[in-house]
Amino acid sequence: MKKSKKALFGALAVAAAVGFVSCYTGSEYEEPSSNHSQENSSGENGAADSVPFKNITMKKIESGSFKFGDDTKTVGAFYMAATETTQKLYKEIMGSHECSAEDDNLPVDKVRFYEALVFCNELSKKEGLEPVYKKGGEPDASKWGDVPTSNDADWNAITEDSDANGFRLPHKDEWVFAALGTNASQDSGDYGNYYSGCIGSDSLSEYAWAGESSAQIHEVAQKKPNSNGLYDMSGNAWELCWDTAGDGKRVRIGGDSKDCIPLSEAWDYPNDGGWGQVGFRVVCAAPAN
Repeated sequence: MKKSKKALFGALAVAAAVGFVSCYTGSEYEEPSSNHSQENSSGENGAADSVPFKNITMKKIESGSFKFGDDTKTVGAFYMAATETTQKLYKEIMGSHECSAEDDNLPVDKVRFYEALVFCNELSKKEGLEPVYKKGGEPDASKWGDVPTSNDADWNAITEDSDANGFRLPHKDEWVFAALGTNASQDSGDYGNYYSGCIGSDSLSEYAWAGESSAQIHEVAQKKPNSNGLYDMSGNAWELCWDTAGDGKRVRIGGDSKDCIPLSEAWDYPNDGGWGQVGFRVVCAAPAN
């Protein structure tokens, strides 16, 4: 698989707190189990904030500001899926899909950017939420036509409705903000050796599938989560973001089990890609208090 590397991120610092919400998909899907304990936003065992959905675990990331290079950015509160989108959930929404390896609890991969947008809108419809993405002003993805297998100007022009409350791909700032965890505001801002859950490679294997001679996908939620309760943000499968990489391609981030990259980096991905070890996780809006 050909990779074109784009180092997109400078120094970052972040403060975030975490809760959870389970989002109803209207299916028999159940979140993969984990042997690792969860913590609430105060870092103590106990019940966390929730909204009345079920079947896909979402972690609440509270709003906060963080350092991004020479700039300070602010991210609003949102919910992020605790795991990468699994093959079981993806196929329940989208139908059949060929992956690098087949198992319900493996992350879906070989996903085109266009397919991820359709998935988000279809999952939103199933939840009774307002779809985020619009093609030619149309939010109903069933009316968009067949997903193209080559770069397509009309599909590249799909827009994001920032007022919609449905599922979507994370923005890169949101993704890094969540990956750095709850204590990143105390760090120096040099994230060249930062991974989600740890600094440096000594304990990386506790949090990430990394260092393998060839990239493979593994069942989600088998390693430790980071302090925001998010699994596999580093390693396992690359994760797509909404943002462009500056050349019309999209951001992919986190790395896979061979190329597990630090949080200071991101690589690019063509809109019509369908590469192995490239998947995604969803986010959705946090309801107003």
